[in-house]
Amino acid sequence: MSISSIRQIIVFAWQSFWRNFWLSIVTITIIVLAFISVNFLLILNILSDNAIKVVQNKVDVSLYFNHDASESQVLETQIYLSAVPQIDDITYISQAQALEQFKQKHQGDADIIQSLNELQENPLGATLIIKAKDIGDYPDIIDVVNNSKYNNLIQDKSFDDNEVFIDRIKEVSDNVNRVGLIASGIFILISLLIVFNTIRVAIYTHREEISIMKLVGATNWYIRSPFLLESIIYGLLGVAIAMAVTYPILGLIQPYVNSFFLDSTFNLAQYFSQNIIKILGVEFLITVLLNVLSSIFAMRKYLKV
Repeated sequence: MSISSIRQIIVFAWQSFWRNFWLSIVTITIIVLAFISVNFLLILNILSDNAIKVVQNKVDVSLYFNHDASESQVLETQIYLSAVPQIDDITYISQAQALEQFKQKHQGDADIIQSLNELQENPLGATLIIKAKDIGDYPDIIDVVNNSKYNNLIQDKSFDDNEVFIDRIKEVSDNVNRVGLIASGIFILISLLIVFNTIRVAIYTHREEISIMKLVGATNWYIRSPFLLESIIYGLLGVAIAMAVTYPILGLIQPYVNSFFLDSTFNLAQYFSQNIIKILGVEFLITVLLNVLSSIFAMRKYLKV
């Protein structure tokens, strides 16, 4: 294809874009809404993943041993659990350390401190604090402990409250993602229909030029090319505007993110900036692919070329 042919295709596509200006604006607007919803789905996924990571860093399972369990038995249990692949770290707290931590926690309660001082022996047992590699591994770890020969040495396990909290976070995350996917899917479907009808109108508007091109022997791809280029223009402008709208919104959301995560320094705008090429590239490729497929379908149905 010669340079003059390429120039003619670009001019034809640009003229078609401006000839149906308001329809082009509507098409781009729908694409913008579609990818703003996609960006917000991405934001929600990022936030939910970070929320789970923050919770995971704070959640652990504490195994409270009977006060008569010997140190060697507790350390043997620690060695046994260290072989469990789901466990990331195990911290051993001796009976003396457990008693000291208990005293510090209740140092304002004179009755408890006095009762401890009156006892002739340490009423507390040693403790193993377990951190899992993944937040979903805790139920498996508890099953391993319950089915081990060391379970009768353990007085209590502090996991029930954490399990409810973890399940609730996962449930909220799954529901948010589900709603986001549905909303994004609806906008993407609408954008495809709009692009389809926009190209169909463009074909109808240029029907005389198309007839002339067919009469002079223009190939099918030469006739299709301007409409495909027009759909690519819609996608490029739509993704660019969607990203331009998303960034200011990220700045508005960031203070709420900071207050929610408290000690976390996660920055949404910085994340998008660091991954801008990947995000824009994927969104643009998806848009171009969907728009081109929609355009090809419209041309096959209405062009007969």
